[in-house]
Amino acid sequence: MVNLTDLFVVTVLASGIYGLIVALSGRKHFLEFGVNPYRGAWLLAAASCVSFGRGLLWWEAHNSDTSTLDLLRMLVSDEKTPLRVKIASVAAILGIVLAMLVVWCVRNLPRDPSTYRRPEDRQKAMRYYVVSLKGGLDYGILCDGDGQQLIESVDEKQVGKRLEYLPRVSAGEGQAMQPRTAAQQIGYWREAAKVLHQRMQTLDEIIAPAHQGRNRRILFDAQYGGFYFIYLRLSDPRDGQADCLYLFGATLNQSQINDKVADHHFDLLVGAMRNIYRSIGLEQ
Repeated sequence: MVNLTDLFVVTVLASGIYGLIVALSGRKHFLEFGVNPYRGAWLLAAASCVSFGRGLLWWEAHNSDTSTLDLLRMLVSDEKTPLRVKIASVAAILGIVLAMLVVWCVRNLPRDPSTYRRPEDRQKAMRYYVVSLKGGLDYGILCDGDGQQLIESVDEKQVGKRLEYLPRVSAGEGQAMQPRTAAQQIGYWREAAKVLHQRMQTLDEIIAPAHQGRNRRILFDAQYGGFYFIYLRLSDPRDGQADCLYLFGATLNQSQINDKVADHHFDLLVGAMRNIYRSIGLEQ
């Protein structure tokens, strides 16, 4: 009859070590905030565990003049398993589990904003959260206080799917209404972002009775989708050189607004941009 005692002990030890890692991390959502932002480090830890286990098995096999497969069979046999084999098995199991956690994060979670750190990562972050990360946003633009475009990204394929369902627009004075093009819609978004910034004082006056300061972040839930506006950096009247920065995101898909998917993707994009500017000392 097969004796699973040693295999059970190895499994319990590996589970205990994993539980200790989770506890020491202090993360309430371990996968989302403990593993996902540090995928590379966890993969390295997984490889180290497997390599350590493999090395111990090779050492024991060399000393006992047997094969590693025969040593592993001891875990499910009546024969007593050497301590080094148990330790090697715990390390290997733990390494495999850690690698599986990283794979799960890659398949199910978006890239964490904290992984974008350098100024040159701005375009990568914009493209990832607008284009590569499916659903959510259709468009994003980062501008300075003069309305000058710094970076921009648009999911033209996603926008194209929605345009045929939107109301027609005028191609010019005296011309018939025509279906809008992707280029026209992008132009509309650019203008909307610029006008929001230019007229922010009016919106500030609207909320002034609450005595809670100026607008920083605004969501507009429109008839067809919606759009977001946030100041990453407010202008400082004490420093004429310190211009403001604002970020604008939009979607034509109303369900992405209703389900809060677009909200989540915009928050991720904001987090990435703030992390990038924090790294160069421009945090507000």
